[in-house]
Amino acid sequence: MKQIKVGVGFGLFRLGMPTAETIAHVAESAEEWGLDSFWLSDHLLAPSPELDVVATLSLIASRTSRIKLGPSVFLLNLRHPLITAKAFATLDYLSNGRMVMAVGTGANLADYAACGIPTEGRGRRLDEGIMVLRKVWTEANASFHGKFFNFDNVTIEPRPAHRDHNNSGTIDLWVGGKSDAALKRTARLGDGFFASFQAPDEFARSMETIHRYAAEAGRANAHIESGLILLCRLAPTRERAMEEMRPMLNSMGRGGDAFLQRTLFGSPDDIIERLQEYIDVGLDKFVLWPVAEPSAWAGQMELIGREIANHYARLAKAA
Repeated sequence: MKQIKVGVGFGLFRLGMPTAETIAHVAESAEEWGLDSFWLSDHLLAPSPELDVVATLSLIASRTSRIKLGPSVFLLNLRHPLITAKAFATLDYLSNGRMVMAVGTGANLADYAACGIPTEGRGRRLDEGIMVLRKVWTEANASFHGKFFNFDNVTIEPRPAHRDHNNSGTIDLWVGGKSDAALKRTARLGDGFFASFQAPDEFARSMETIHRYAAEAGRANAHIESGLILLCRLAPTRERAMEEMRPMLNSMGRGGDAFLQRTLFGSPDDIIERLQEYIDVGLDKFVLWPVAEPSAWAGQMELIGREIANHYARLAKAA
């Protein structure tokens, strides 16, 4: 049996941020709890506090030794890809080859205006950014000439550790998003697809479309993984979980119903039962994002590890 892997995400701190000491404690304990990966959200202009991705990943890398680390999704278009390449190659070196990266265009166009970057052509800009990362992560004296980025004889050292499990041989680059353009980008360029808040049937349709586009692009045999981000709240009962999420639901107004449809909440058995619907359509990697106020955040992260991630680890070991 292939092990179901469960990681955790954080950011989007609408209910308030945990302290730096709490984040460090969670990082130090995550591997003991059985978690597979840490994923950080990336926003520039956000309605709530948000930590810088590279700085926070550096902290977590220093407190862990096995867990995989990455952003989801990293707004590559807001940075020059050579600066990004250097930062994540350094993170990969410091973490002994544990970096994974999901990239996307982002939904907040105000970020582009604030950075002086045109919104026109943002899909092609992201395509070029992905190609630049792969090139300088695998080649010395690399050159690139595109519409948005042009350079000659660039060498970034140390380059990321070599990967044997993907087609690119370097840091996994997954693509986030749900638009048709994002699915095509995954098919043409991605090592994986990172969906967010999709129902099982939506995820299944997305992967079917990606494989069709990959075949059309000459990548029918490409290894394209997939993962899904889902919000969650663990409590003894679904009623208790709903009560604890009430401040978030009230803050969302009419959006609360759609939020609940894409959120797992209740006891560990409730969460596992819901995840099985996704497993049945072929998903085996989950990132659970706790809906939690600062005082509950560390406890929610521990529950995800001990009650959910370890459940699947025990199943795989017994198989």
